[in-house]
Amino acid sequence: MTQIDSDAIEHGSVDAQQLAEDRPSISYWGLVVRRFVRNKYGMVGFIACMLIFLTAIFAGFIAPYGPQTANRAALYSPPQTLHFFTPDGSLTTPYVTGFKEEMNMQTFEITFVPDLDKISYVALFVEGEPWQFLGMTFNTHLFGTTDGSKFHILGTDNLGRDVYSRMIYGTRITLLMALLVMGSACVIGIIMGVSSGYFGGLYDLVVQRLVEFVKAFPDLPLYLALVALLPRRAEPITIFIMFACILVLLRWADLCRELRGKVFSMRNLEYVRAAEAVGASNSRIIGAHIVPNTSSHIIVWATYQLPEIILLESFLSFLGVGIQQPMVSWGSMLNQILDFQSFSAAPWMMAPVAMIIISVLAFNAAGDGLRDAMDPYSNA
Repeated sequence: MTQIDSDAIEHGSVDAQQLAEDRPSISYWGLVVRRFVRNKYGMVGFIACMLIFLTAIFAGFIAPYGPQTANRAALYSPPQTLHFFTPDGSLTTPYVTGFKEEMNMQTFEITFVPDLDKISYVALFVEGEPWQFLGMTFNTHLFGTTDGSKFHILGTDNLGRDVYSRMIYGTRITLLMALLVMGSACVIGIIMGVSSGYFGGLYDLVVQRLVEFVKAFPDLPLYLALVALLPRRAEPITIFIMFACILVLLRWADLCRELRGKVFSMRNLEYVRAAEAVGASNSRIIGAHIVPNTSSHIIVWATYQLPEIILLESFLSFLGVGIQQPMVSWGSMLNQILDFQSFSAAPWMMAPVAMIIISVLAFNAAGDGLRDAMDPYSNA
C-alpha cells in the first residue's frame, strides 16, 4: 500500500475494503518475481546466467571455428590484438596482424612478433565454417576476417586449435553436465526425501541410514576412487554418462535429508490432515500439497548446485579423470596445461578459468536473489 492510499484511508475519503477489492490479487509466485526483480544483485546474476545459456545454445554462431579445427601454421600462437588505429594514428576498420617467428640466439627460445605485412580486417557476421542448429546448416558467424584468414583472439593450443572457439563450445558440455547431474540428483532427492519424511517408520530409518552411509565418505577421495574405475578405452559419450552417474550418486543425499526434515514437520499441518480426512490418496497428498510447498527450497538448492558441479567437473577433468577427448569442456581444456612447461609457453590457455569464475559468480548471485525473494522474512 502506498503512502497516498494510507493517507486517504486515515481521512476517511477511501474505504479500505473497497481499495483492497479494487487491487488485483498477487499470487505467491507473483510476489517472488516482484521481489526478485527488485534485487539488483540477483538480476545481474540472472542476466549473466541467461547469457551463458545463450552462448551454449548458439556456440556455432559465436565461435568463428569448430572445436577441432586446427591451424598447423600457428602452434601455441599468442592472442592477436584487435587494432582500431593505423600506425600513424588515424581511425580505420578493425584489423589484426599476423605473427612471424623469431629465435633468441642466446636462449634458443622461439618468440612471436607482429608481422605488419600480414594484415586481416575483422568484420561482424561473416561467412565461415558451416555449423548446425536444430538440423539446419548455417555458415554465418558473429565475427571473423573478411579475407577468410585465421583470427585467434585468444591464441591457439599445442595443436593449433582456436582457444576462444573451444572455450565457447566447451560451455555446452560443462553446462550439460551440470544440468544433467543437478536434475537427476534433484529427482532422486525429492523422491527419497519426501517419501521418507511422509511415510516415516522403517522406510524412513532405512533411507536415512543410506544417506548417512553416502555422506560418511570424504567427497574428493571417493570421487577420485570411483572415477578411476571408469574404462579408459570406452567411447567418450559412455564415459560422459558414467561420469555423470557418479556425480549424481553422491549429490542427492543433501537434498534428501533437507526435504525429509521439512516434510516431517509439514505432514502434521492442517491442510494435509484435511486432505487425509476427505480420502485423498498418499500420491495425491504428496504431489498436490507437499511437493509444491517445498518447491522454493528445491529451486534454491538447484541454483546452488549448478556452480558446485561446474567446479567439480572442471577440477576432475583438469586432473584428466573427467571429460575425455574429443569432447571439449572447460576442465578438459585446462588439462592441456597440466605441466608447468605448457603453462609457461602458452599462459593464454588459462582462458577457461575466466568462464568458470564468471559462471560460478553468476549462478551464486542468482541463487542468492532467489533465496531472498522466496524468504517471507527477508526485507529484500
